[in-house]
Amino acid sequence: MTSVTRPPSSEPAPADLTVIQVSVSDPRVRPLLRELGHEYSTRYGKDAHAELARYPDEEFTPPRGGVLLLLLEDGEPVAGGAFRRYDGATAELKRIWTHSAHRRRGLARRVVAELEREAAARGYRRIYLTTGPRQPEARGLYLATGYTPLFDTEADPETIGPLPFEKHLTAADRGRAVAIEADATPADAIEADQARPDHARPDHARPDHDDLASLKVVPTRHYARWAAALAVLVVSVQFLHGLVTNPVWQWRVFGEYVLSETIVTAVGVTLQLTAYSMLLGFTLGTVLAFMRLSASPVLRTVAWTYVWIFRSIPMIVQLVFWFNLGALYRELGIGIPFGPVFWSVSSNDLIGTIGAALIGLSLHQAAYCAEIVRGGVLSVDQGQLEAAAALGIPRLRQIRRIVLPQAMRAILPTAGSEIISLLKGTSVVYVMAIGELFYQVKVIYGRNGMVIPLLMVATAWYVFLTSVLSVAQYYVERHYARGAERTPPPTPPERARRFLAGLRAAATQRRRPAAPLGGGHG
Repeated sequence: MTSVTRPPSSEPAPADLTVIQVSVSDPRVRPLLRELGHEYSTRYGKDAHAELARYPDEEFTPPRGGVLLLLLEDGEPVAGGAFRRYDGATAELKRIWTHSAHRRRGLARRVVAELEREAAARGYRRIYLTTGPRQPEARGLYLATGYTPLFDTEADPETIGPLPFEKHLTAADRGRAVAIEADATPADAIEADQARPDHARPDHARPDHDDLASLKVVPTRHYARWAAALAVLVVSVQFLHGLVTNPVWQWRVFGEYVLSETIVTAVGVTLQLTAYSMLLGFTLGTVLAFMRLSASPVLRTVAWTYVWIFRSIPMIVQLVFWFNLGALYRELGIGIPFGPVFWSVSSNDLIGTIGAALIGLSLHQAAYCAEIVRGGVLSVDQGQLEAAAALGIPRLRQIRRIVLPQAMRAILPTAGSEIISLLKGTSVVYVMAIGELFYQVKVIYGRNGMVIPLLMVATAWYVFLTSVLSVAQYYVERHYARGAERTPPPTPPERARRFLAGLRAAATQRRRPAAPLGGGHG
């Protein structure tokens, strides 16, 4: 915690207020979080208070370019606010709050002014913020304090959503920030100046870069990189040439079988095995992941043992074992443990060939999915749960609304690779004589001897299916990255459209006649 002495402010606020910097975990911040959470829930719905857990606590600490301020009166917090780093020159205001017992005293104006001065002292040149469409008092505050609305003020706020504002800090704001820093010790001033970027320093302290404009800029030459790229291109062209001209590939046979009814039906079986195994595997894996994170030693031990065993046994061994389950248990029944059985059925009747394959694939997949989900949950900052607990959010809702949406960013890349691996791994069930893609290809080339073209049929289908899954994974990851990336990178179609638009603009520019040298009419 740091106590800061400020110069007199022009805003109408009491003179005996103390401005302090605190962390989110400070007990004096709890009234702020509690009242903000209640206000969000009252105005936007019961789950709206999860917005307070959207950003990690570290975002509001000086090392990460942020700060959290409280205004104390007689030692008690009466108002507060924070900002976080939005980009290199912009701070984003968050969590502006006035205690319900101290409204209409100009405290919110004082908080905004203090945050602006603190942002200017840290080198920011612009303030950005958003407020909800159902908070007219906040909208009025920002308009009254000189913020520019980045939306149509005549439109219905409900049709806009979050209302964005911005304000460029003036030289006067930065001058006040320098005046504040003048009270610091020499050691503090030296440390702050060394950590400050060039654009944040006073004009007299900036390094002189004018001479750099006269220097000739020579691009870096990457000879080794060019040589490696040329070698890769030569090898690639040579491979493609052989792919087209080598008669052993027998592309006519490939074209005959690639869309045949037998192969398309086998592809359907492969997709069914993948979909069902993925659904069952991730469902069981999620349960196992939370068992491993449980406080119960029994649940942790059982989950760890399951993961250890099923990751240790090869998939083909598990499939053969489940295929021969009837040899170990002739009947499966329901009854009292170690007592009478009320109902039983033959194992072979209950678990057929497809059932044995699904059990083997799902149980094997669950062991890996458990570790993927557990790693994603552990990647969520612990402060998110602490903030949610401080707001009184039930544990299950914390997991559903706060933990899992953030964990998905860490889960999806590995989960997508695991699903693609499962799609290809279904080929192992050929040992159980199930008519999936690889088994049918194997049967066909066993009859006609066309091994190479039939293997290319299977390869083409696997490449096509994994490509579709990869594209789906890309867009799902992009969807869950919205909370962390305000401007996601353009998609491949968007890049292609921009490239074509650039080509058209360049062609138009070349066709356009040169403008006359004279600017007037004669």
